[in-house]
Amino acid sequence: MISADELVGRLLDISRDTRVCILDSCGVGYLDSHLLIAGIDPYETTEFSHGETAILERVNSLVEGDLPCIFTLSYEFGMALAGLPSRQVASDEPYAFLARFENLVVYNYSLGRVLVLGRDHKRIAEHILDSNGTATPYARSKSKLLSAAFTKHEYFAAVREVQDEIRSGNTYQTNITQNFTVALGGLVPQTVFSNLRRDHPAAFAAFIQREDSTVVSASPERFFRTKDGTIEASPIKGTTARTGNEAIDREARYQLLHSRKDLAENTMIVDLLRNDLGRVCEFGSVEVAKLCEIEEHPTLFHLVSTIVGQLRPEAAFSDVVRALFPCGSITGAPKINTMRIIDRLEKTPRGLSMGAIGYSIPESFRTADSGLAAGIDTSVAIRTMTIRNDIASFSTGGGIVSDSQPDLEYSEMLLKAKALLAALELDAGDIL
Repeated sequence: MISADELVGRLLDISRDTRVCILDSCGVGYLDSHLLIAGIDPYETTEFSHGETAILERVNSLVEGDLPCIFTLSYEFGMALAGLPSRQVASDEPYAFLARFENLVVYNYSLGRVLVLGRDHKRIAEHILDSNGTATPYARSKSKLLSAAFTKHEYFAAVREVQDEIRSGNTYQTNITQNFTVALGGLVPQTVFSNLRRDHPAAFAAFIQREDSTVVSASPERFFRTKDGTIEASPIKGTTARTGNEAIDREARYQLLHSRKDLAENTMIVDLLRNDLGRVCEFGSVEVAKLCEIEEHPTLFHLVSTIVGQLRPEAAFSDVVRALFPCGSITGAPKINTMRIIDRLEKTPRGLSMGAIGYSIPESFRTADSGLAAGIDTSVAIRTMTIRNDIASFSTGGGIVSDSQPDLEYSEMLLKAKALLAALELDAGDIL
């Protein structure tokens, strides 16, 4: 029996010649995320671009189809669904990407076992076993930061503009992000994912090979999950650094749990998501299961809440997306007006950053042996980069409220970027 690390190594080795999509909980055991799910050589891939018609309905038919599906949804797709025109120039990011698989590789961290599911499971299993899981040597130069959308002082100015909007009554909280682009210098996406997974394991990590780009993610945030007629969302709001020093980290945890600013950020988004979930749930069924609890990561602490509800029987995937997407934790409140403010202040399209990554499992693939349940699970595409033509692009940021301090908001944005920069073999000091 191979370990999870060995399996990931073999899947990444296979990905050099065959398209592979990996969704990995990395064994962190957060929010019942205890699986690694991978598809090799998809049966079908589909991309939808800006300007195409009836995209959500077509996405819905694929996600709710008879084959497992791994997908991405861009932030700008969410703007289009909300009927919001964008002043940003359209990027190469597809509104939606979907890959459907006839077979799945599933590793259950709780049981320490791997299963291959599907009609061609024997061939897939042999393919994995034949791979040695060792990276092919490659020549490259050092990766290099190409651009950051805001200068430090421009970021400060954006924070102050949001506070002007708050004082004018146009928003209560607005999430502002900074976009980075990095030239990889030959560094391959497989290595970037390996670096990120090794140093910053996350419950919703992803490595997804698309038509002409690769997604690498270490998202810690669930967007929503549907299972057995229920839906739950777990927004993150409130972040502070973790040092590894027990005394310092104990104080940091205490300060985060008692920060009026961070608690206000979190509860604002909880209220927003309660409202969003109410649009697709049975009346009176939406409740807050957890409020402002601490979640630990290698370099930081987060405040996380969980909201649950009973889905209405007729609610389809498309209804849930239309009600919830994009997630309120990366927009702010009220959502629609705040998205207009974001579009005015940010300098580049968000693309997949702040969008969503997910998978769907049909009933025919449910199995007790693997721990795989039928339903849909999605993450918010934070700590997520898109790699295209040897260029990596990603965004990090935070929620701005009335008492935000621009210098502290800038520091929080850099703290969130630190893991991605390290995976790209850069240092946060390179962008100060």
